[in-house]
Amino acid sequence: MRYRILIIAILYSFTATIVLAQPNPNNLEWMQSIRADHPRLFLTSEDIPNIISNAQNEERGLFLSIQRSIDKLMNREIIFKNELVKSGEGNNIAQYGHRTAESALLWLITKDKRYFDFTKKMMLRMIEYYELRVANNLNIHWYSFSVTSVLCAYDWIYNDLSKEEREEIGKRLYSATHNIAWHGKGVRKSRHRENPNPSPNTGLYGSSALPWFIGLTFYGEGIDDDECKRMVRDCYKVYCNMSAYRANLLGKSGGNSSGTVGYGLGHYPYAEYNLIYTFRSAMGIDLTPQMEYMIGYMHYMDWARLPGNREFGIGDTNHSDNKMPSKIPTHIKEIANLFGARHPDIIPWASNLLSLYNHKGARASMPFMPLLHRLHIEKSDSYTPTPIDRNNQSRHFETLGQIIMRSGQGDYDTYALFTTERKVVNHQHYDINNFIIYKNGYRALDSGTRPQPGIHLSHYYARTVAHNCITIRMPDEKMPKYWNSGPAKGENRKTPVPNDGGQRNFKVAKLLSHEESEHYVYIASDASKCYHEDKAELVVREFVWIKPDIFIIFDRVVSDNAEYPKRWLYHIASKPNKRGRTEFAEESQGGKSICRTLLPKRANIDFVGGPGKQFWSDGRNWPIPERNKKWIPKNDHPLVGQWRVEVSPKLAATHDHFLHIVQVGDETLKSLPKTKTKESDNEVTLSFEYQERSYTLTFDKTKEYGCKIEVNKL
Repeated sequence: MRYRILIIAILYSFTATIVLAQPNPNNLEWMQSIRADHPRLFLTSEDIPNIISNAQNEERGLFLSIQRSIDKLMNREIIFKNELVKSGEGNNIAQYGHRTAESALLWLITKDKRYFDFTKKMMLRMIEYYELRVANNLNIHWYSFSVTSVLCAYDWIYNDLSKEEREEIGKRLYSATHNIAWHGKGVRKSRHRENPNPSPNTGLYGSSALPWFIGLTFYGEGIDDDECKRMVRDCYKVYCNMSAYRANLLGKSGGNSSGTVGYGLGHYPYAEYNLIYTFRSAMGIDLTPQMEYMIGYMHYMDWARLPGNREFGIGDTNHSDNKMPSKIPTHIKEIANLFGARHPDIIPWASNLLSLYNHKGARASMPFMPLLHRLHIEKSDSYTPTPIDRNNQSRHFETLGQIIMRSGQGDYDTYALFTTERKVVNHQHYDINNFIIYKNGYRALDSGTRPQPGIHLSHYYARTVAHNCITIRMPDEKMPKYWNSGPAKGENRKTPVPNDGGQRNFKVAKLLSHEESEHYVYIASDASKCYHEDKAELVVREFVWIKPDIFIIFDRVVSDNAEYPKRWLYHIASKPNKRGRTEFAEESQGGKSICRTLLPKRANIDFVGGPGKQFWSDGRNWPIPERNKKWIPKNDHPLVGQWRVEVSPKLAATHDHFLHIVQVGDETLKSLPKTKTKESDNEVTLSFEYQERSYTLTFDKTKEYGCKIEVNKL
C-alpha cells in the first residue's frame, strides 16, 4: 500500500508540468546528432553485449523461442500465399517481416552465418512482395510494425553487406517502403485499408509512422538524403504532437488516449516506445524524462481490469470474450524498463500488476523488444489483492469520461463503470450516463459488438439503444452517422440509420458531482445536450453505489413534448424473470441481479430480446453478420446481450422521474432490501436497510440535481 501511495504522489508531482517538457517540434538541433554508422535503428553496436547477456539470462526463453522459430523456417520452403489479396490482413505474410528482423538479431548475437544469409534471403523476398503490392496499389497491412522490422533487419546487417548488396537491397528497400508510406495528398491514389492518418489522437501505427524509420535507416547513405531529412523532420513533428496530446490526456488520475481499452492499451503505446528507443539509438538522446506521463497508463491498466483479465467493454470493443489486450504484460514491462531507473518505486507496482495478468503466449508487436531491455520485471510469485483504501474505491479518469468503482480486486468483488463528460471521443459511442456492472459476470452490460464489415456497428452497437441509458424518441429525427467499414454481404450500404431515440453528440456532457464516502459513491451527470435540442430539455442521472453490492439510479428527464416516449434501458445476458409488478431478476455466468422500479409509480416494464430481437431498434433487428471468424461472436452469444428491460411511464408527460434500486450477487441472492419511497412536489425520498445500516436518500426535485444521503448504524 505504501508504494502505491508513493507512486500516486510521484504522478501528481510531474503530471502538472510534463506537458511543458514534451519533445519540442521546433527544436531540430538533435538532427545533427544522428549517428553516421550502423546499426542505429532501435539498437547500436554498443547495445549488443547487453542483448547477448539478455539472451543468455533474463530473456533466454524468448531468445530460444526466436531461434527455434527461425531454424524451423530455414529448413522449409517459404511460400507466400494470396499475395494480391484485397487487404494485407487477408494473408499471413506480415509475420515474415518480424521473422526477418529476428533472423538479423540472431546474426548479431551468434555470428552464425546461416542467419545472415537467411536475413538477406528474407529481405529480398519481402521487397518483392512490397513491390508487387505497390504496383497493384494495394496496402501492405493496417499496422506498419512488420515493414519497420524489415527496415531494422537491413540496418542491423548493414555493416556486413557488400557494397553491391547495399546497392541492390538498399535501393530497392528504400523505393518500396517509400512507396508504401503516405506523404500527403496528391502523391498517389489512396489504398484500401491504408492507415495514413498522422493526427495526434490516432494510434500512429500505420503508414504515417513509416517515414521516421525509413529516414533514419537511409539517412546519409546517398540514396535520397534530402528526402530522408524531410521525412525524419516532418515525422518527428508528428510524434511531438502525439506525445503532447497524450500527455494532456493523463489528467490527475492517469488513463490513456482512448476510452476503448483495445486501442489505448493495445497498439497505441508502441508509437511512444518506438520513438524513445530509436531516439536513443540513432541520436544518443534519452527522451524518457520528457515522457514520464506514460507511467500513468498503468493506473488505467490497474482499474480497467475485471476478473479473468476481462474489461468492461466500452466503445468499439469486440464482445466475443471482453478480454483485456494480450499486450498488457508487454506494456507493463516496457514502462517499468523505460522509467524504472528514474522511478524505482514503480517496479513493485508493475510486478504486482503482472501477477494479475496471466496472458499466455502473447508476443509484442515488435517481438524483439524485450532483448533490448536494461531493466527486467517479473510478476510476483503470488498475488494477494492490494488492500483497498475505503476512501479510494472509485477513480475518475476525467479525460476518458469514466468513473470506475470496485469493492476490491478479487474474483468475487463488485465492479462498475459510469460514463460521463469526456475529452476523448475516438471509438466512443453515444452512451453518456451509461453504466456497466460486473459481479460474478456481467450484470448490466453493453450490448452488441463490432463486426467488420457490418452495419450492426453503425446502426445498433454505437447507438444509445445498445447501452444502459435513457432514450427519448422524437418522430422523424435523423440520427447522426457513425463510422463503419461498410456493409456485410447481403446488407445495403444506404440503409438509413435507425431512429433509436438516443443521443447525437459526444462532447457536451457535464459531470456535476463525484463524491465518495466510506459507505457510498455518488455521481451526478448531465447528458441533456447530448440529445436533440428539440426533444430534450433535461436528462440528468444520479448514480449511487451503496458499497458493496447495491446501486441506486435516479433519472430526471424533461422532454419538449409529452408525446415523445421515454425509456429506461437495462441490458442483460439472459432472459429476465418478472417478480411481481415492479421487479425483475436476471441470472447468468454464475451471478445474479435484481432490479426494482420505484418510479414512475405507474410504469410499463417490457422485456425486449430473444432470438431475432436481441438488437431491436426502430422496428427491426440489426443482427451481427454471420462470418467465420473467431473474434466475431454469434447473435446468441451472452456477452453481446440477449435481452433488455425497458421501463417507460404509462402516462405521457413532459417531466418524468425514474428511480431504480439494483442489487448484484451470486446465484444465492434471494431478494432486495425492503424499500420505502416518498414523493412530494419538492423531493423524492428512498429509505432502506442494508448490512446493519439504514440509508435515506433524498433527491431535491427543485434543482437539476442534488441528493442528501444519510447513513446510520442500526
